[in-house]
Formats: sequence, C-alpha cells, structure tokens
Amino acid sequence: MACSGFRRLCMVAVVISATCQAQDSGRASVDPTPSQGGSGTRTINCGTFAASDASLVLVSKLCVFALTYRRKLPDFIAQQTTTSQGPGSTVIMNAQVTYHDGLERHSQVVINGKPANPKKPLYADLRLVTNGEFGPLLINLFEMPGAIEFTFPKTDALLGVPVAVFDFHLPKPKNTFWAIRDARGATIKPEFRGHLWLEKETGRLMREEVEPVLDAWQTGISSMKVSADYAPTQVRDVGIFLLPVKSESRMCLIGRLGVNLGCTANVAVFHDYQKFVATSRILPAEQ
Repeated sequence: MACSGFRRLCMVAVVISATCQAQDSGRASVDPTPSQGGSGTRTINCGTFAASDASLVLVSKLCVFALTYRRKLPDFIAQQTTTSQGPGSTVIMNAQVTYHDGLERHSQVVINGKPANPKKPLYADLRLVTNGEFGPLLINLFEMPGAIEFTFPKTDALLGVPVAVFDFHLPKPKNTFWAIRDARGATIKPEFRGHLWLEKETGRLMREEVEPVLDAWQTGISSMKVSADYAPTQVRDVGIFLLPVKSESRMCLIGRLGVNLGCTANVAVFHDYQKFVATSRILPAEQ
C-alpha cells in the first residue's frame, strides 16, 4: 500500500462505519490529501512560536527540523511487526516498509505466519492500522501557518531523559488536512488534540501523540489515539537518522443504544533499517 504522500498523515482502520451500522464491520481512515507544493503553498515562519511565547523556543526549533526532515531522510527499507489485539482475536502482521522518493509502501505482508492474500485489501485482516510515522505525523504540524496552537504545560522524564511536554490543538475550523474517513467513504475533518515530548536539552522529538475529538454517536468511535516513539536509528550502509521505532494505537467502538463494542489496540515495532537499493533485470536480447 502506498500512503497518500510523505507530507500527510495516513491512518487506516477497520471500524464500525456509523451509529446506524454499528454492528457491521467496515473500513475507515484518517487520510488527508497530500500537499502539492508550488507557488500557492504558504510558508510558515518557525520563529513566530518563540517570538510569541518564550516557552515555545523548542517548538520553533522542531519546526525548522520538521520542514527539512524529508529532504534529509535517505531512501530505506525497514521491517514492521504489528501486534493487533481486539475483541476475541490477536493478529500479528509482518511487512516490509519501503520509503522511496517521499512515499512509504508496504510489501511482503505476512499475517499470522501466512502470506497475505493478494486478492484481499492489504489490511483486511486488521481492525486498526496506522501509517504516517515516517514523517507526516510530525510535518503536518507545521505546514499551515496559524493552524496548530501550542502550549507548554510541564517538564517530565521519558525513558530516563528529561523532556519538555507540549500540548497542541488543531481546531475544527482550521483543520484542512486531517480527515476521518468511514467505511462508506464519507469524510469528516474533526478537531484534533495531541502532545509532543521533546528532549529538554536538544529539542529532539522523542514521542508524538495525536487524538481526534469525535462525536461517538455520529462515527461509532468512542475514542481513537495514536502515538509514535522516535530515536536516532542506524540505517545500514547510510548513517544515523531520527526514525520511528514504535507506534501504538487504540480505538474503541460503540454500537446502537451506546452498546460498548470493545477496543482494538496495536503495537507496531520498526526495525532492521537498511539502505534502499533499486534493482533491475537485464533481459536477453531477442534472437
């Protein structure tokens, strides 16, 4: 599966499509349209965050990093192992992730030890899948000037490292890029909230968490959340880059009359990064 573009978050979830169909399974996604760039693209001034609030200096620093991130990443291949636990079932998916020319693509998918059926949708066996950890989850925050509001509530520690924790808020009227798409293909662009964990000394991104604010009666989704952990990671034969090492997501559903339909939780681990090398075949000349 090719995500819609490096510069946009893409979440895919097999969920209940709406309250009126709350006992039928379907497919839904958070899949914003990719930016096309060009002369019409507005450029954000990263310095405005720190200029308006001195406590946001690390956000300004992260903004500069985010807007140059995709140009600095090499093409690479990684392995992804996803464990998905839902009501009455556990699914383990192994896949190869190829990042090339700003797009991520999954291939060589194995579900519970068996190759995925090529005639079925890639994620047909999973109730919840997320994409976008390879850049869009971060880059989206800084593409539209004035869209995201940041605040600095506290300091903390993450994995033993002192961090500054920032809250962010995307109001519904300013949301032009993150959309929930239900099983019938209908889309909504709700309000989003989230958090950033930045290393206090350097401003390095360590974790990001994103949560749409949904009307459970309209969507059949009582809650949905995705987080991604980042770390300096060795890409074999290339070097060390800030890349996702783990992603966690959770979605809870309700049915008719508010019946709890349970939750699905995923843990995806990304590992064995290596340089992407295009291959070609030399065909013998016709006789």
